[in-house]
Amino acid sequence: MSVDYSLLTTRALCDEATAEIEFELKTYTTREAQGELTDTRTQRTATRTTAQLAKVNAQIATQDILLATAGLDADTLQTATDERAALLVRRTSLSKSKSLTSGVARFFIGVDTEQIAKQVETLTTVKEGIATHRATLPA
Repeated sequence: MSVDYSLLTTRALCDEATAEIEFELKTYTTREAQGELTDTRTQRTATRTTAQLAKVNAQIATQDILLATAGLDADTLQTATDERAALLVRRTSLSKSKSLTSGVARFFIGVDTEQIAKQVETLTTVKEGIATHRATLPA
């Protein structure tokens, strides 16, 4: 699609169009910064989740060792079994959370970043086209 600059018949219209383009550029620049912050947050969350998952796995291993001990009384056995079950639920929850922050969500952050870059490129080209066209108009 080519832009029809001839629709801008006066310098005032060119100035107005330029102001609108500059506003759009600010909007996309803000979205880009927000995307970078989101990406940073996602990375930090993934790191934290990985650490929590390692801790839970270590706790499960500890419970497994305890449950393998011969001669446990019924209360200790029940407590260890319950704690292990709760840890398994926690591990499942963390695993799901980790897959959400590292899979499709991160993919779409990349898609959005690419879209913003293309839009900024297009808007910058249009802004330059307006300036070129404005220079051809009478004062």
